[in-house]
Amino acid sequence: MKRSRELAAVGAAMVLATTLVAAGPVSAAEEGKGKPSEPSLVGAAKMLRKDGQDVRFAFDAHGLFPDSRGTFRVSHAGEGFSAYFQGRVDCLVVGGPVAVVTGIVEDTDVPGLKDRRIGMTVYDDGRRDRVGYSWGPDPGHKFVVPPCLSSVPFETVETGDYRAVEWFPPGRGIS
Repeated sequence: MKRSRELAAVGAAMVLATTLVAAGPVSAAEEGKGKPSEPSLVGAAKMLRKDGQDVRFAFDAHGLFPDSRGTFRVSHAGEGFSAYFQGRVDCLVVGGPVAVVTGIVEDTDVPGLKDRRIGMTVYDDGRRDRVGYSWGPDPGHKFVVPPCLSSVPFETVETGDYRAVEWFPPGRGIS
């Protein structure tokens, strides 16, 4: 009888542990703070570059387009060069684990980049996040990135983390 109680207790503990692991981490919304009321993308990370270059992206973006707001910062340093830019977010759209953010560069040391819109995409995959971006040399400003548009996330995060929170107004999107 004692043995069967011990086995039952062990079995119940295993079921509970499996349920908790399968459920994953608890988000702020699940901790009693309510469901999210807007989409967001927050976090900072360093990209994996085998050649030793130091490329970093940071986001603090909130709100659904056209009411998106927030900031972004990008830095890139390598052997003999460094560059940075930062700016204000003008669009954020999050679908599942993917966030697309665009913004206007307000401060930079890169010639010709100030006041241009750039696009960035983040795939929030736990500790295996990825980032993509849409910008490049464009002296004549012929190639303008529209709001809410970027490329596939092709860079791999080495350290850091992003958190993309999906939200659509009730009756819209896929909520």
